[in-house]
Amino acid sequence: MSENPKNGDVPPEKPAAPVEPSKASTPPKKGWSNPALRMMGIPRISLPLRNWMIFWTLLASIGGGIAYDKYEQKKIREKYVNMVKHLGEEVYENDRIPRKLTIFIAPPPNDYLDESLKIFRKYVKPILNSAAIDYEVYTENRQGDIRSQVAEKIRQLRKERGGIKEETPEESSKKPILASPWPVPSQQPSDDEEGPMKSRYELYDSKDILGLYKVLNPIQPKRDDEIDYEKAGGVICIGRGTYKEYMTGVHEGLLGPLFKPNPLPEPVDPVKPIESNEEKIDTPEEKAKKDDSFEQHDEEEEENDKRQAVEKPWIRPNQYKEASLAPELDMSTKILNNKRVPVLFEQPMYVYPVPNLLGFLNMPHKIYRYFTKRRLAEEYGQRTLSIIYNLTRDFEYKDQLMAKDEEVDWPKKWVEKGKSKNSEWVQELQVDERITTRMKVFDPQLIDQNSHLINPLSVKNPPKDN
Repeated sequence: MSENPKNGDVPPEKPAAPVEPSKASTPPKKGWSNPALRMMGIPRISLPLRNWMIFWTLLASIGGGIAYDKYEQKKIREKYVNMVKHLGEEVYENDRIPRKLTIFIAPPPNDYLDESLKIFRKYVKPILNSAAIDYEVYTENRQGDIRSQVAEKIRQLRKERGGIKEETPEESSKKPILASPWPVPSQQPSDDEEGPMKSRYELYDSKDILGLYKVLNPIQPKRDDEIDYEKAGGVICIGRGTYKEYMTGVHEGLLGPLFKPNPLPEPVDPVKPIESNEEKIDTPEEKAKKDDSFEQHDEEEEENDKRQAVEKPWIRPNQYKEASLAPELDMSTKILNNKRVPVLFEQPMYVYPVPNLLGFLNMPHKIYRYFTKRRLAEEYGQRTLSIIYNLTRDFEYKDQLMAKDEEVDWPKKWVEKGKSKNSEWVQELQVDERITTRMKVFDPQLIDQNSHLINPLSVKNPPKDN
C-alpha cells in the first residue's frame, strides 16, 4: 500500500530522462538584406541553388549567342543594303528598265528545296531588291531539270538562227490543232439562242462616245542590258550541283545535236521460249492480288503522266572534243538576241555554295555554324556586291572548282548511291575551252580595285585635310 505524501512534504523528484545529443542547428542562410525590404515583406536576397545556376547559365549563354548572331546578321545586311541603296533611289524614266539576272536554284543533296531558298531570301534577295535589280528564278526538284532547260533554250536559238523548222514526232504531237481538214461547225449562237453576256466596257469605250482621240507614239522601254551589252544581265547558281547542271546544259546545247538522237536498239534474243497455250486457272486469292496490282499500276501511270521523266543528256563529256561548236551561230562575235542583249551563255555568272550538313555525327559542326551565321552573311553580301556592280573577269581554269568545298558536306551514302546511278552531280565537271573562253565570271576580289564605284559619295565629297 503506497503512502500518500503528507501536507507540506515535497514529493520525490522523478528520475531525469537520458539526455540525447542535440542536433547541430543549421547555420543561417547567407545573403543580403535591407531593413526597408524586410518591412515590405521581401525575403533575404541570396544566390539560387547550384542546379538552378547551371540551368540559367546555359539558358542565358545559348539565348545570348543566338541573339548576338542575329543582331550581327541584321547589321551586316543593313550595311550592304545601304551600300547599294543609291542605285535603287535612281529615277527611271518610262523608257528604261533595270537589267535582269537569271537565278537557278536546286535543293541540296538529300534535302528539300527550302534549304537553298533560305540562303537566297536571307542573304542575296534583300541586297538585290535594294539595288533595284530585276531577276528571274528557276527552281528544280529533280536532278537534270536545269540542265535540260538550258540545253533546250540554246537548241531553240540554234534552230531559229539556222532557219530550221523541222519538228520531231513529240513536238508535233504536243502542238495544238489550230486548223482541221474537216469542216468545223460554227460556234456562233443562232438567233434563237442568246450569246454570252458582255460588259459595257467590252462593247464600247468612252472615247467612242466623246469622240476624242489622241495619237501617241508607243513607248518602247529598254533595259540597261540593251544600252551597254558589256554589262548585261548575269547568271547566278545557288549550289555546286546547280552550277554543274548549268555548265553541262550549256555544253549540251552548243555541242550536242539539234534533234534527239535515236536510242540504241535493244538486243534481241535469237531464241525465245515457246509459251504454252494452256490457260492457267487463278485462285480467288490470286485474282484479288492481280486486281490490287492493276489498281496500283494505274495510279503509278497517272503519276508518271503528270510528271514527265527528265531527258538524258544528248551528248557525253567524252564527246565534246569531237563535236562541232554550234555551226548555226556566228561565234566570231558576241551573240545577241532580238533585243540586242547577250544570250544566256554569253552573260557573266557566279556560284553561291550551300552549306548543309546532315547526320548526327556532324552535330558539333552544325552547332558551330548555327552560332556563326554572321560570317556567312558577310561573305554572301560581298559576293552580291560584285554582281550588282558587274565586276567581271574572264573565265579561268580554277573556276571549274567554284563552290567545290560544298561537296565535303554531301552525305557519303548519297554520293555512293549517286555513283552507282551515274548521277550528274557526283561526276567531275568537264568543260570545253571553245566555250569557256567566251565566258565571264563575277569576281568579289575586284571590289577593292573599284571602290570608287561602290562608294560614290565618298569620292564626290572627299574628306578635307586639316
